[in-house]
Amino acid sequence: MSIIIAFQALTPSKKEKSLVEAACTFANLEPQCFESNETWKEGLAYYDSVLAISHDTISAVKSLFWEHWQLKFAGADHAQTPELILPTKILEEKNTGCVGVSWLALMLAEVRGIQAQAYLIPGHMYFSVNGRNFEPNREGFNYSHEEYRKKYAAGSWDAAMQKALYRNQFLGIVAFNLGNAKLESDPQAALAWYKVAAEFFPAYPKIRDNRRIALRKLDERK
Repeated sequence: MSIIIAFQALTPSKKEKSLVEAACTFANLEPQCFESNETWKEGLAYYDSVLAISHDTISAVKSLFWEHWQLKFAGADHAQTPELILPTKILEEKNTGCVGVSWLALMLAEVRGIQAQAYLIPGHMYFSVNGRNFEPNREGFNYSHEEYRKKYAAGSWDAAMQKALYRNQFLGIVAFNLGNAKLESDPQAALAWYKVAAEFFPAYPKIRDNRRIALRKLDERK
């Protein structure tokens, strides 16, 4: 993956691209790559058919993700595997973590006009569809916002936590996670992703913190 090309494709003047287009450009693909992605297109057709029969958006989303696509939780190792955050790779590998599943949910919402939000909590992310929370790592199990607050009470909470993320904020978190995946093996690449993250979500404090770590690691290698 060429991080430089990805960054150039996501300059401030181009930030209004859809989340579907961003899923392509973050993977260094043409912005229209999902127009020829058969897994994605078949998934949309499947979702439409389930919804037409059930008239239940929640059931249609769960069925698409965990019955049709059969998405599996990649476990703790997914944090060190950048490809498992990117929707194009997720649909190939059928493995991902909380950020990747949330991205697919937001993409589905974008193209099918449903209401979906992503929520950041310490070390984790979940999403909601039509007001119903989905736990990405438990096949859409439902926890309330209050249950999440209790489960993650010991984590490091900041102003961004458990607020519905705007589109650019979400992409900033994606880039931040892609940087984190490279932090140990390639701190220079991590810095490039942190730069992308700061373009999209400049107020997120952890970007600055991890950028300092990457710079220190680079100094240690000299």
